[in-house]
Amino acid sequence: MLLSIIVPLYNTGKFVSQALHSIQNQTFTDFECIIIDDGSTDQSVQVAQTFTQHDARFKLFLNPHQGLAATLNTALHHVHGNYITFCDSDDYLEADAYQNLQPLIQKNPDLIMSNLYFEKNNHSIQNSNYKFHDLQGTAEIIRSFPLIYRQQLMYYNTNKIYRRNLIDKLSFNDLTVGLDTIFNYQIFAQCKTILFNRDPYYHYLQRKGSLVNHFDPQRLAIREKETHALINLLHQWHADYAEQLLNEEWFNTLINVVTNIYAPLPNGKTLTQSARLNRIKATLTYCLPQINFDCLNSSQASLIHQIQQCVRENNDTVLFQQYSI
Repeated sequence: MLLSIIVPLYNTGKFVSQALHSIQNQTFTDFECIIIDDGSTDQSVQVAQTFTQHDARFKLFLNPHQGLAATLNTALHHVHGNYITFCDSDDYLEADAYQNLQPLIQKNPDLIMSNLYFEKNNHSIQNSNYKFHDLQGTAEIIRSFPLIYRQQLMYYNTNKIYRRNLIDKLSFNDLTVGLDTIFNYQIFAQCKTILFNRDPYYHYLQRKGSLVNHFDPQRLAIREKETHALINLLHQWHADYAEQLLNEEWFNTLINVVTNIYAPLPNGKTLTQSARLNRIKATLTYCLPQINFDCLNSSQASLIHQIQQCVRENNDTVLFQQYSI
């Protein structure tokens, strides 16, 4: 079997049918679809069973609720394909997605990366038009990595196809978000061949109810783990650009955490201004010692100064207007 498609499932009963139909209707047929349920309490399992009962390529495994990382790690034990990819249960694929990728798969790369669509309010917008060239050999991958990093291609696993033997000894970290990033850093540490597909095929749905769009009290700790995974990768490579890239990473961590402070709570409300400012102070205290302002551009430095000014004035109205969802 050429391709294993892993679909983690948790309380997405309203959306999973579209995701599974988009897999079932692929013009490419040499695949298996491994669905791992993480203790759903809605109709997700029942919807998935309508596929497994009528299509032998679909297999459903039921787990008690343990979180996304455990779900994905379980799935990795059930795959049989030479290559592995992922599809979130509330996203969907173009019908010719894997057919178009088959010529690239037949070249036996370690990794295939593709452009993707973001979809919001039923409107798809191509995330980018990255025009990377294929990468052969560790040295070429190391040289090209800063551009890949800056285009934010490390944040997703659904726009990638992985050679199975690169994954066999890896596992997903136990995080709510950010586990894809760390996983991809671990993959890049092993890669010798990376092929790029410019044509997007994956539709990433941005929903208000998703984890990434809610306030996460552990966001700083998560970003810290991502950053240390990046540090490990760059040190392994002895990358001469490590200092500059890590400076960008710490800046990105600061902005990511501050932005998330203004995301809604599960009840739809936001943190109080006092709570927000306290978290911003803690984030500044943690991140600023790692950031070299001489390596920032003027807009980045200005943004940090704006955040610091809000803390000094004990008033974050400007940030609230800028970052609230």
